Amino acid sequence: MSLWAEIPLLVVAILGILIGFFGLFLVFFPGLTVIWASILLWAVATGFNYGAGPWTFTLTIATFSVITFLMLFGNILDNIFMAGGARTKGASWWAIALSWVAMIVGGIFLTPFGGLAAALLVLFMAELVRINDPRAAFQSASNMAFGCGWAVLARLAIAVLMIVLFVMWYFLLY
Repeated sequence: MSLWAEIPLLVVAILGILIGFFGLFLVFFPGLTVIWASILLWAVATGFNYGAGPWTFTLTIATFSVITFLMLFGNILDNIFMAGGARTKGASWWAIALSWVAMIVGGIFLTPFGGLAAALLVLFMAELVRINDPRAAFQSASNMAFGCGWAVLARLAIAVLMIVLFVMWYFLLY
């Protein structure tokens, strides 16, 4: 690939990585997936370093496989933290499912922070209807909020690891 084609592609990949990274602070934004897709764009455009030799190609595929695993693991872990926070205080699965729907719909129509507020409110209301105990319903909602905070921290750590692997890939394998 020529330098004139590589630089704009690298800029696009880095912008995608930055958008994904800062999007991790939003609860429902798929930041890890955006980072992964940006790295995939770079990988496909450079042919996974196929022309650099079999060992470099193999290491590139292995590196991208680890990045893919981290993205999948991070997305699963995100949901476990959020649901687990509410479940530890006895929230029902249907209330958690309703809160996820509220988060997605609220995030689209009310901004991402509105989506989080909608999710917590729906979880609180669903648990209040189910158990008729405001204190326990509030405890479930607050634990889900703490779970969201832990999920953000976990996603950030995983994103940093994905980005470090990409930087190593660029400087050592490309």
